[in-house]
Amino acid sequence: MILAVIDTSTQFAGVGVVDDAGKRVTRAWRSDRNHGRELMPALVESLAELSLAPTDITHVAVALGPGGFSAVRVGISTTLGLIVAKKLPVLGVPTHDIEVGPFRDLVVSGIPVYSLIPAGRQELSWMRHSETPDDVGPDAQTGVSSPQDFLDRLEPGALLCGEACDLMVGLVEDSRFPNFGTPKFAEHGPGAQRDPNSLLDIATEKFGAGASTAYEELRPIYARPPSISRPKPAR
Repeated sequence: MILAVIDTSTQFAGVGVVDDAGKRVTRAWRSDRNHGRELMPALVESLAELSLAPTDITHVAVALGPGGFSAVRVGISTTLGLIVAKKLPVLGVPTHDIEVGPFRDLVVSGIPVYSLIPAGRQELSWMRHSETPDDVGPDAQTGVSSPQDFLDRLEPGALLCGEACDLMVGLVEDSRFPNFGTPKFAEHGPGAQRDPNSLLDIATEKFGAGASTAYEELRPIYARPPSISRPKPAR
């Protein structure tokens, strides 16, 4: 399996490749609305480090969002360009699952972990990850909130991860961030850039188990419905 992964959900973008011997190459960067121009060069360079070309790819996984409206679509459209002609297997992965990936062991141990992604307007998209459902019901497993409103619903003992953790600095104790005390926290704060290895891990496991996503189900996930302006009435 020659697996390529693509994540252009937000300003934090990343790609990764793993070859059939298990060797990995990843790239991660901050994109200033240039995902479309930066994505393929980063992927081609990653493949080249493994002496591979885009035509050698056999499986692709892509982050579905939530994230920036155009950013998410760049990743999905690029993925479709790679897979459709050769009918390659594809996996769509919600970005919240990628954010919580490095902290899955905490979730399995019984600690609720909330992944946080910027939703614009100084709000955050959040998802609760837990082995036991929240006793306030399934509607409370995900949402979009201001930092203060999110704080009001946050239960004791829950931890926070993800890009939008920066919005919670000063509102919660630093011990709420599972990367607190690490070099990454000291350098970048709690909202560290997503590591493409998280998406590689998820995709390797799911493809290995025979999972895939139907092409028609490869759709963006938005934190809130995209606003579409109505045409002006004719005069």
